Amino acid sequence: MHHRAHPSLGLSTSSPSTAAQTPARSMNVFNPKILDASIRDVTAGLSDEQKADVLLYAMNHLKPERFVSAVSFSQSERLSDFYGGVCRGSSKTLIENAVQSCLAISRLPPADAARARLVRAKARLAAGLRVGAREGGSRRLQADPRPVLTEHLTTADIQAVLELQPDNAEAAALMAEHVVSPDQVGRYSCCFLPLSSLMPFSKQIFKPRTTPGFSTEIWREIALWLPPRDLKSLLQVPHVLSRIASELLFQRIDLHLASEKRESQRSADILTRMITDASFASHVKTLRVYVPGRETFPITFQTGMLSNALPKLTNLKNVHCAMRWKDMYSIMRVLESISHRLTGLSLMPSDGTGELRFPRFKHIMQFSYHSAGGSMTQVNEFLLQNKTSIRHLSLHNPNWSFPTDIISIRHLTTLDFQGTFPVDSRAFAEILSNGHQLESLRLECILECTASKQFREAANALPFLRHFAFSLMGYRVNDHDLFPAIAEFLKGRTSLRTLELTVPSADWALKRLGYDATVWGVLPSLTSLQSLTATLPKDVAAAVAMWLVPRGVRALSLHALTPVNTMEFVSQLRAGLPPQLKYIRLSHFHIDDPAAVIEQGFPMVHVARFDDDYYTVERVKGQIQLEEWPKGRTQYNARDWLECYDCEEAEWRDPTQFL
Repeated sequence: MHHRAHPSLGLSTSSPSTAAQTPARSMNVFNPKILDASIRDVTAGLSDEQKADVLLYAMNHLKPERFVSAVSFSQSERLSDFYGGVCRGSSKTLIENAVQSCLAISRLPPADAARARLVRAKARLAAGLRVGAREGGSRRLQADPRPVLTEHLTTADIQAVLELQPDNAEAAALMAEHVVSPDQVGRYSCCFLPLSSLMPFSKQIFKPRTTPGFSTEIWREIALWLPPRDLKSLLQVPHVLSRIASELLFQRIDLHLASEKRESQRSADILTRMITDASFASHVKTLRVYVPGRETFPITFQTGMLSNALPKLTNLKNVHCAMRWKDMYSIMRVLESISHRLTGLSLMPSDGTGELRFPRFKHIMQFSYHSAGGSMTQVNEFLLQNKTSIRHLSLHNPNWSFPTDIISIRHLTTLDFQGTFPVDSRAFAEILSNGHQLESLRLECILECTASKQFREAANALPFLRHFAFSLMGYRVNDHDLFPAIAEFLKGRTSLRTLELTVPSADWALKRLGYDATVWGVLPSLTSLQSLTATLPKDVAAAVAMWLVPRGVRALSLHALTPVNTMEFVSQLRAGLPPQLKYIRLSHFHIDDPAAVIEQGFPMVHVARFDDDYYTVERVKGQIQLEEWPKGRTQYNARDWLECYDCEEAEWRDPTQFL
């Protein structure tokens, strides 16, 4: 906030003689802010054109080497903002804002308009920025000091100055030095220079290039928006993008230490590169290591190479291991011994927990542990070590209870738990009352407690919730109000983007848990929903159900009821399907001809999934054709490929896809 300097805070006007007698003392208490106030007060009575003249004069005193980039101002932010102290930023933003405010004046004299544009052009060139073809656009100059010409780099400001003042020698010199070469003068109808004035500079001009002369930083920003498949294509392009794509792709390394010869050779090559090339190793931020299934072949050599490579990964932040505990523990010991500060850790032991020993990490923000057995003691100790730092937690073990006393729910933004809620559990109440920051909540459970009351008591909890899943793997309780309570909890959440509600059997869930039309009736109120996974309630007709699905849904996953005629079922769905649907998944349906099912019910989708099989949907000469995905793609990189087909909302984020 700008505080107006008052004259009384500076020189005293009550006793001129006293001030004259003690000039040194007066200067010692002089308030420099009085100059700001005086400038503002003096210019307050001037017209906009006069203010612009003062502003242009002041801009000539700023140092051009400090200007870097532009920050746009709306036309409503007038010149008084600059005199009043609203824009107290560095000079790199002031020059652009000042010129823009001047040019916004409808009656600005042409001479002042030319002065303003010339100041901006010189400032940009001095800072290493080149004005783009569109006014206000800019590009960083190349490292070569000689000017580079492309059709994309016409200097709009300089051309405008020459249009207003054709005899402006300074603008003419800038135009000749930074814009055109003699053989291209004819292309620029807005260039007002005679050919002879450009000839002395012709020997310093490069020929146009076929691609825009963006800086490496700009190309990197562009590449960040590309999916992995496109980045792989760029590896063969003779351009700086090839190097950038390589760096981005190898930020995440997947090692498959399998008995298959091809995978073993690939992993050995990558590990060798890590050990011998420090630059390559420094780009790796996420490392995922897989040993498929419960293979018992020795991988001592591979783990030895990995132990040598890990210290080279100086920027490593996230690690995922899916293997036997014996091999996993040796890798964890190496990670613990080096100085890397990991923020993400994901562990999936293939043979239970064994003699589980977690490393002594204390700054983990993302933690995932998925197993099928073992004790939770060591996991609890690790969670306590990182209680205040963990923000994303994923625990999957059907034999474990929710660790209410071990984790800090109030710190979490993502919670994914698969396990048991015993008879006396109050875990739902703890999550709903303390999870104020939760954006993603996924619960897959064996239910033994009465949870409906806990949901009823917290109907307005979790205000930032974007993704919600409640899936029953089994239950030993009769709670007829459970799903009506969950429906009330979800009702009207316009920011919810992902919803998953599934039960083992719609028949029994209707009788024992209240899984009925009430659940489906809440869907129209979820106006931002993009992904829906659900078991269709027994008392809702398929044709009616689809009309209740929000129109913005792009991914739909349906679980089968009792055995149905699949072709008849999908025919009933088709009329009410959301118009933007890109992905369909059918689970536990009997499907003999996948292409016929898509043709009959979902011809608009890009990707289809039937149980564990993925298909790309294409239409060739009016006929639906399906291309089945290879197992390697679906097992390890399904989400990346779904993103390529505009279906990134289709499935829940895997914990190995570190944020």
